[in-house]
Amino acid sequence: MKYETIKSIVLTILVCTSVFLTWSLWTYQPKYDFIENAKYIQNVPVSNVAVDYGTVIQPRYIFIHKNEQHYGITHHSDIYKFMKEMKNWTFDHFENISSTIKKEQFLSFIRGKGKIEIIYPDDIPIEMYRTMFQFEDQDVEKVQFDRIIIPMNENEGEVTVYFVSVNEKRIYKAVVQDAAIENLKQTYYARAERYTPFLSYDISETKSLFLPARPLVLNRLQYYMDELSTDRFKDALFTDPSFVKKDVLDFGEEYTDGSRLMDVDLSKKLLLYVNPAARGETQTFDPTILQKSIDFVNDHGGWTDTYYFDRLDENGRKVTFRLFANGYPVFNRYGMAEIVQIWGENEIINYQRPLFTLAIPDRVSLPITLSSGYEVIDQLKKQKNIQHEFIDDISIGYELVRDSERENIVVLEPSWYCLYNGTWRKIVMTTDERRGDIIGLE
Repeated sequence: MKYETIKSIVLTILVCTSVFLTWSLWTYQPKYDFIENAKYIQNVPVSNVAVDYGTVIQPRYIFIHKNEQHYGITHHSDIYKFMKEMKNWTFDHFENISSTIKKEQFLSFIRGKGKIEIIYPDDIPIEMYRTMFQFEDQDVEKVQFDRIIIPMNENEGEVTVYFVSVNEKRIYKAVVQDAAIENLKQTYYARAERYTPFLSYDISETKSLFLPARPLVLNRLQYYMDELSTDRFKDALFTDPSFVKKDVLDFGEEYTDGSRLMDVDLSKKLLLYVNPAARGETQTFDPTILQKSIDFVNDHGGWTDTYYFDRLDENGRKVTFRLFANGYPVFNRYGMAEIVQIWGENEIINYQRPLFTLAIPDRVSLPITLSSGYEVIDQLKKQKNIQHEFIDDISIGYELVRDSERENIVVLEPSWYCLYNGTWRKIVMTTDERRGDIIGLE
């Protein structure tokens, strides 16, 4: 009897255990959320370089307007110090005063004597300014500005500063609390004469450009190129590099995972990444597009040289960053001096960039004397095929040229450039016996 009791107890335990295990198996649900949210592939960045927004978005010039003269702070070390001072300011109480400034007063308002004018290369959304400066006023939305005006007749304490868009003829007044305006007066305004003198070139009654008044001497530079690894870009840009197929083409290489494409032009050292799935019908301007563009390059360590923000095309959702060397912009007709991005609604559609860095400067340099701003303006006015209302900017820069004999050498030739109808073009000085000196846009 005792044996039968034990046997029944053991059998009951086994049956219960079996039922419990069967129930557990049927009702078990693995934690798929953890697996789905984890990245299957850990993308490898091209470099470890990441920059903040204020490093990439730099003023092109800072002008001091004093005693009917214009002086330009052009060296990036001086611009950096100036902007570092402003980052301690807090902007508040924005007010749109555009309607109070008459059209004929617009230029005199922004460049009048006793003012410092900070000029960015293009209009920048106010959302981007919020990331670079301290803003208390959060109500200002969907506006863009390309310059900041600081009157020098203000006193310590509460200071009025103006945010201006020349293209939109928009002026916003802002109040700065506890601005160290006296420091700017003593450090920059009082010593304005030590900076490069500029002349004013009036394009229209609401648009004016500044050019160096004297001839400048810049060195013709040479650099050894260091090619960037295409495999690193493949690993960084594709979601799962193990699925990427490589084909060798006449011009270079092509990589694709079936939905995305990366072309590599080995002759021009250019990379083009295309994501067709990101194309959408969205045409509205995204005020965060500039911020997303910088983040995108940061995410894969793509700042392999000194690049600064250059242009923002609202309608095309296109952002351009330009290579700089020796403090001046670099230009190349094939795009070898630009990082260009075109965005869809949420993802990037096109990404084009150089596949090299200016690694080592060559010791060989040749001084080149460039014409003064007066000469450039005089010759531009003589050209019948140039419509001056389409001139948006004129700047000194370098033309990047491949050395014809040495494959790994690039030459940077100093030259004048003109932003004409949305495109940077080289200003070519030539001589004709019948017409004298002439100038053209290349």
